[in-house]
Amino acid sequence: MNEPEIYIEWKPLLMCLVAIAIVTLIILSIVIPVKMAKKRGRSGFGWFIFCLFFSPFLAIIIIALLGETDEKRRERIIEEEKLRNQYRDPAPANSQNNLEKWFQENPGKNLNDYYNKR
Repeated sequence: MNEPEIYIEWKPLLMCLVAIAIVTLIILSIVIPVKMAKKRGRSGFGWFIFCLFFSPFLAIIIIALLGETDEKRRERIIEEEKLRNQYRDPAPANSQNNLEKWFQENPGKNLNDYYNKR
């Protein structure tokens, strides 16, 4: 007796696998600029839309050139100062953080002004 042969169409299967790989690469290439934008204090959703209409690689270059927002830079500097103060004086101080308090009391000033006051 002859058993029936099973015949598999490889072209549609291969095309589906290639399409899945391409979609995965596109999604991964869009995730990178979105994470970069969030890390620098910028809108992740806005950069997601930019990547859809233009290129994720162009977005990466633009985000790298723009750098951090002023607010994000200030947060990062305050966090760094907290860490420095913690390692300089491991005993907790009565006040929160002198630098953060000084920034609140002196709006419009920057970090150089804080160090020049002494």
